Amino acid sequence: MKYTGRILGSLGLFLLHSVYIFYYYFRDKSVEPLDLYSYPFLILFGYWAGKQFDKVRFYSEKDELTGIYNRRFVMNTYEKITSIAERTNSKLYVLVIDCDNFKAINDTYGHHKGDMVLTKISETLIGSTRKSDIVARWGGDEFLIIGLCTEEAGLQTILQRLEEQLKNLSNQINIPISASIGSAIYPKHSKDLFELIKIADDKMYNSKATKSTLKITNLQSKKC
Repeated sequence: MKYTGRILGSLGLFLLHSVYIFYYYFRDKSVEPLDLYSYPFLILFGYWAGKQFDKVRFYSEKDELTGIYNRRFVMNTYEKITSIAERTNSKLYVLVIDCDNFKAINDTYGHHKGDMVLTKISETLIGSTRKSDIVARWGGDEFLIIGLCTEEAGLQTILQRLEEQLKNLSNQINIPISASIGSAIYPKHSKDLFELIKIADDKMYNSKATKSTLKITNLQSKKC
């Protein structure tokens, strides 16, 4: 959480009260002791008011459970990111990541563990991407990553790294975790955010369906 509100609130009231004191000092050639003693209280009030502002701003941009960006932040920032991509002659990739069988995790381990899994996945995604990339919880057990890349080959490296890190996470917390990932590229597939997400979403569900088909095929092979 940023300290912008707290800094501005405390500093603003300090400066405002200082102007008030100087005005009356130059006018009356004296200052009431109470005016000087009120400095700490005004600064504390400014800090408190600024903290409320920081909280409101934080939760308007961040997901309350995981602490990563939320849907609103992505929609508000998308235009800025695309302008950077065009200015630097880069491609913009959109990844949709869905936790496989998340309902089964909730049913087996409980909702508390399910929340922990979502938080750990968020941390893993943050750790597997660059600081300039946007990692957001799009809803439920679905996550979104938006970042810049110079060539599409680099996207495959990113996908492989994400899959490896999620496998490592599964081993660390001893809960079977896998994810299906779909991708779309700006401006190749579309320039519209929701269209890009839909394309990536469709690819993600195709990946999920392929995994299910492979599981069924493997089970049938074992029976034979």
